[in-house]
Amino acid sequence: MKTQQADFVIVGGGTAGCVLAARLLVSSDDDIDTWLRKTAGFSHHLVGSCKMGNADDPLAVVGPDLRVHGLDRLRVVDASIMPTVTTGNTHATTVAIAEKGADLIKASSSGQQQA
Repeated sequence: MKTQQADFVIVGGGTAGCVLAARLLVSSDDDIDTWLRKTAGFSHHLVGSCKMGNADDPLAVVGPDLRVHGLDRLRVVDASIMPTVTTGNTHATTVAIAEKGADLIKASSSGQQQA
């Protein structure tokens, strides 16, 4: 790859949105990789690292009861169970997940069945 100028524009989410623009000289794909590793990062509304789904879904980590597949006595009760990012702020959805998780945990400790 010969040295050339590359323009990168990345537009990200959040309520206000954000724009990251950079001009750099690159002479290899490694230059691009290095720049991305130094500058890329996370923003708002992180979800999906422990997707909720049925046990037959190979990408699902927890089931509808928030229990981790294949493990006893471990639940994930936060925004990470959302399979995808919601279109709005994740706060209210996370609170609802926490409330449901609390109900499930209370019901299981008292021997009740919870839907």
